[in-house]
Amino acid sequence: MEQLTEFDYGIADYIRQILKLQQNKVWSWGTHNCETIKNGLQFKVQGFLMKGTVKIIYDEGHDLFDIEFLPDDDTKPGKTIQGLYLDQLVSVIDENVEYCENYEERINEEYGLIVVP
Repeated sequence: MEQLTEFDYGIADYIRQILKLQQNKVWSWGTHNCETIKNGLQFKVQGFLMKGTVKIIYDEGHDLFDIEFLPDDDTKPGKTIQGLYLDQLVSVIDENVEYCENYEERINEEYGLIVVP
């Protein structure tokens, strides 16, 4: 296992700050077990579309981010999306972890809430 550097911790903190800008969406993913990794951050999610691990990795050479989606369910393939700008991170994760076409219906079924359009 590679030793983490100050750069790694700095990038992880930077990613956390980006995620905090849309904290309600991040909470909707059931985010937990957040930890610093080499060049980034990883955390577990429990969304409608995916339950598993999300890794956000900074590509210093291109000054962009890559996201890896690693489902807990071994029958589902993982997915990597490369070359994202920082302002795309939350929306791309949300589209792959939580938000679906019938989102309001799913919330109502799961939590028994009445969603007003």
